[in-house]
Amino acid sequence: MKIYISGKIGDISDPAVEKEVVEKFANAQDLLESLGLESENPLNNGLPRNAPWIQHLCRDIEILDGCDGIFMLRDWKQSRGAGHEFDYANRERKVVMFEADVIRTNQDVMQIQAAIQEATGMRFDQYITKSRKRDGFFARMLFVYHCRKCKMKLMQIAKFVHRDHSSMLHLLNKYDDEVKFNPYFRGLADKVQDILNKTNK
Repeated sequence: MKIYISGKIGDISDPAVEKEVVEKFANAQDLLESLGLESENPLNNGLPRNAPWIQHLCRDIEILDGCDGIFMLRDWKQSRGAGHEFDYANRERKVVMFEADVIRTNQDVMQIQAAIQEATGMRFDQYITKSRKRDGFFARMLFVYHCRKCKMKLMQIAKFVHRDHSSMLHLLNKYDDEVKFNPYFRGLADKVQDILNKTNK
């Protein structure tokens, strides 16, 4: 999934301002890539920095058009160009992500991943593979369940684990049965919940 980064750029003829803007957009790229998403940074749109504003906007909209969604930095409302990009993304029904929401979600996801690793000994990359091994399946089920408990959308969770929407429903439906009838899984589920409870105190 390719996400366009949108936010205030402003006049970057001042080297200090330019450094701050470059760092802000690079941090956004790092955050999106840590979530397994490909990113498009408008600072790398191929135009010289001193090209007219309208040329930058047209080029950026062209790049945004080739993306699946847009990531709105906290300061996007202070930017006329970001406002146009937001409007275009909405009209084209692209995924719209807001920095504050993504950071909060990312923190939740990292806590869930850490709790599952502590309880099962499995890293995230080990249980999102196509493997059908029992431990990977259980870890994946725990991840999906706790993400959903954090009110994440199923499609968003599906992107994390590289599965489709119906797989998410299957894992969620199976969770209660496994807790009820499988003592081994119930032990893992209790352990993950205990770790998360301690983390959130």
